[in-house]
Amino acid sequence: MKAALYIRVSTDRQNEEGFSMEAQHDLLMELLEKKGMELYRVYSDPGISGRTIKKRPGIQRLIEDMKAGKFEAVLVHKLDRLSRNLGDLYEFIALINKLNKRFVVASLGSEEIDTQSPMGKAFLYFNGIFAEIYSDNLREETLKGLTKKMENGGLHMSKAPLGYDIEVIDGERKLIVNEYEAELIKEVFQLYLAGKGVVSIAKHMNGHSRGKEGGVWDSKYVRIVLQNHTYTGHNHFKPVLWEESKRIIKLGEHEAIISMEDFLKVRKMMERRGENHMSKHSYDYPYGGIVKCGACGATYIGNASRQTLVDGTVRVYRSYRCRNQYSNKTCDAPGISEHHLQQLVFERLQITNKKLQDKKTSAQAKSDQRMLQKEIEVSNRRRKNWMLALGDGKLSPDDYANLIDDEEARMKAITAQYEEKEDYYINELSTEEIKDMMANLKDNWVLIEPETQKLLVQSMFRQIVIKKESDKWGILQMLTV
Repeated sequence: MKAALYIRVSTDRQNEEGFSMEAQHDLLMELLEKKGMELYRVYSDPGISGRTIKKRPGIQRLIEDMKAGKFEAVLVHKLDRLSRNLGDLYEFIALINKLNKRFVVASLGSEEIDTQSPMGKAFLYFNGIFAEIYSDNLREETLKGLTKKMENGGLHMSKAPLGYDIEVIDGERKLIVNEYEAELIKEVFQLYLAGKGVVSIAKHMNGHSRGKEGGVWDSKYVRIVLQNHTYTGHNHFKPVLWEESKRIIKLGEHEAIISMEDFLKVRKMMERRGENHMSKHSYDYPYGGIVKCGACGATYIGNASRQTLVDGTVRVYRSYRCRNQYSNKTCDAPGISEHHLQQLVFERLQITNKKLQDKKTSAQAKSDQRMLQKEIEVSNRRRKNWMLALGDGKLSPDDYANLIDDEEARMKAITAQYEEKEDYYINELSTEEIKDMMANLKDNWVLIEPETQKLLVQSMFRQIVIKKESDKWGILQMLTV
């Protein structure tokens, strides 16, 4: 097995005992011989900071050669020689894992880490936990940064809304009023204050103008404009998972297009009409993004309308239309109601389930396979519990290693049995079970919240192609995840 050695010293630690290039080289050569490996090459970054991997030529050459398959293992003195940046460290070890390379750390505390050993595998597991912590921390820090920038009046958005352009002034991105587009924004507000509805305004605006980047006006786009605090000279920020009441609104550095007085008048009118509930993200379309047009290949987009019944009950109707028919009118495919689309899907699932049933063998074989899968899940839970016990000091490293070795042997036997049984069934057993579940939910589907419907649908389907021929809708293709 060929191995690469990586050596690095920071400028401020070059003369410390044990950190010199020579000391690291000698230690790693001893480890190389101990492991019975063959030296491929020594990569080094002398006098370079460990803050980030990307600016170090030595480690970058190592990564390139590793991807090219020039060696099978990487040896380092300590993890901080590789990087002191948690994100860089995770990405490097994830790459090691992906390329199925061996990673050996000469000393991590007082223990040697080798990913070929049980302790090394535990290290990779904990690295995954670190990755989650890092990812969560990154999101939190990004959110803090955007919030702080917005509160200070700075520009936090990547694209300018209709009515503004983004220009770089003195090295900073600024929102500058686009005079032509600003007149369109003023017109929309004036029409609404005059009593026009959002549908009427959209039709009127499409008669003489277009939205940003040539987009057409529709009722949802009009609502977005009417609810955008940016037009009052304010910055506003709300991550997707935040409630609307938590939206942060601060005075910005850009010029207002609409007075606060008119903006608040519009808001009150929308509340009175109930239209504020029809904002862009109010409805979570279960089939959003996965339904395709069988005529032109474009994506079907969701739309919602409201109807107030005689008894005062408000009913919401969701439907889907081909994007090319909806925007640039290059496709004549008709729209389809969500109810009708759902019926098509259920009908298709009943047919598919019958075919799947024909592929099954005996009930006993199916029971055996489920038992094997359950054993694998139990084994995974055992490993996790042992790792937690190891981390809490309730289990010694030797006992942990013995338990892992025994479990590895048991898992191999179980996996072998599982693979033998696998041919009795279709490859996507989980998809089959989801289909069975959805078919059973048919009668109660309308009672399920749209968010839950979407979770079920999008965890199962990757693409559904529909087309209406001879006045009858049909599903041309249904691809599972």
